[in-house]
Amino acid sequence: MPRPALSVTSFCHRLGKRERKQSFMGNSGNSWSHTPFPKLELGLGPRPMAPRELPTCSICLERLREPISLECGHDFCIRCFSTHRVPGCEPPCCPECRKICKQKRGLRSLGEKMKLLPQRPLPPALQETCPVRAEPLLLVRVNASGGLILRMGAINRCLKHPLARDTPVCLLAVLGEQHSGKSFLLNHLLQGLPGLESGEGGWPRGGEASLQGCRWGANGLARGIWMWSHPFLLGKEGKKVAVFLVDTGDAMSPELSRETRIKLCALTTMLSSYQILNTCQELKDTDLDYLEMFVHVAEVMGKHYGMVPIQHLDLLVRDSSHPNKAGQGHVGNIFQRLSGRYPKVQELLQGKRARCCLLPAPGRRWMNQGHASPGDTDDDFCHLLGAYVSDVLSAAPQHAKSRCQGYWNEGRAVARGDRRLLTGQQLAQEIKNLSGWMGRTGPGFTSPDEMAAQLHDLRKVEAAKREFEEYVRQQDIATKRIFSALRVLPDTMRNLLSTQKDAILARHGVALLCKGRDQTLEALEAELQATAKAFMDSYTMRFCGHLAAVGGAVG
Repeated sequence: MPRPALSVTSFCHRLGKRERKQSFMGNSGNSWSHTPFPKLELGLGPRPMAPRELPTCSICLERLREPISLECGHDFCIRCFSTHRVPGCEPPCCPECRKICKQKRGLRSLGEKMKLLPQRPLPPALQETCPVRAEPLLLVRVNASGGLILRMGAINRCLKHPLARDTPVCLLAVLGEQHSGKSFLLNHLLQGLPGLESGEGGWPRGGEASLQGCRWGANGLARGIWMWSHPFLLGKEGKKVAVFLVDTGDAMSPELSRETRIKLCALTTMLSSYQILNTCQELKDTDLDYLEMFVHVAEVMGKHYGMVPIQHLDLLVRDSSHPNKAGQGHVGNIFQRLSGRYPKVQELLQGKRARCCLLPAPGRRWMNQGHASPGDTDDDFCHLLGAYVSDVLSAAPQHAKSRCQGYWNEGRAVARGDRRLLTGQQLAQEIKNLSGWMGRTGPGFTSPDEMAAQLHDLRKVEAAKREFEEYVRQQDIATKRIFSALRVLPDTMRNLLSTQKDAILARHGVALLCKGRDQTLEALEAELQATAKAFMDSYTMRFCGHLAAVGGAVG
């Protein structure tokens, strides 16, 4: 009688029983030579290999169902374990290693635990991010040759802080010469911010101890622009503004070239919305020269990037012998000194965007105050300094970095109102766009007008690149299909690209303003040719492939 056909299921079942029998019985020498099933390895660090699958039963080789675990460390499905355990053996014998061991009570399978891990919420202590020590960070470094290095990592750490990333930012910058008391003022601004943020007040009450500051300048910060890494949220609920402190370092140093100082002014205008020009005793000609250049550069940058040039500026005259109420009168004395030499400064001081503030020297009595004891002088100084710091910090949320009304950005007008305010992430992107100009090599400049011409040419060059890249992209899309590509020979496509390149160079070249116009056009032409060559290489291969496919189909 012929044997019935063996089904696949029956064959696999018999093969499994034979393998298990050999595994349980061992070899002819009756020695336990079975190699244990490899254990699952857990790695706490990152592994280059693919993640392992969930553990499987050693008997059925499938994912564990209703698993049980033995003290030897092996896991089994409860049905497989009941079927293949040695009858009458108490405690049970492990079908895998043949050891007599007890069953672990209440222990779930490792695979089930792995599935439950992502569903467990982290403890509150682990959900909080590790606190990062707040410190001044160098954003713009002046190297030994006088060039500027923009440190985007530090800028992103500050402006993309969780408290500032999606929040309007106010950047409170202190300008002035070295050793003019900038660090002293920054320390006291830094002391007043935590109290104002928590609602306890904007000035610490602690006598002389409160005047020690946070040692902003303890390490001799200079040679660049610095920013305090931690923002402070000020303002009413729902209208919070992230306030940063900025130190301009030695931006006014006469040792720097004029081009470097102009670039530092440009970066300062981008990294500030509330400026304080700190001077000693009175405004000097060097202060007025710097302020005239700063206002001019701010207007150029505001026009180029669509931002308000000067939102608010304080002229803080330290160690003054005039009464504090004579601030406007002091501005009148400045107007007499200007005599038309500083038109932009004069226009700024005549408006509402600037004011003059006076502070006495520590230990000096105000004139016209009558009789005062020597011990009252420091108290007067602390009181006036605290009043000024509180006034500045209270007004800071009103001067968040903002765009000009009606400024067009990539074809869309920015809406008026609060939507004009820049968040930390948006400002970081604007500064990143500026980094290309900062690292550009080529003809220098010695005036804000020449800088404006260079920025204008840079924008024209970028527009020409985008226009040519868009044309190449359109040609690529139009020739994707096989018959569309075969209609345009490679030589024809090369001529089309060359004609478009020449038209773009002619149209944008006329609008260039800098003296090195020919060098700029040569560099632009080289970049456009490189773009065209890269496309032609891929297009030629595509054309030949389509041609071979059609020839093979026809032949």
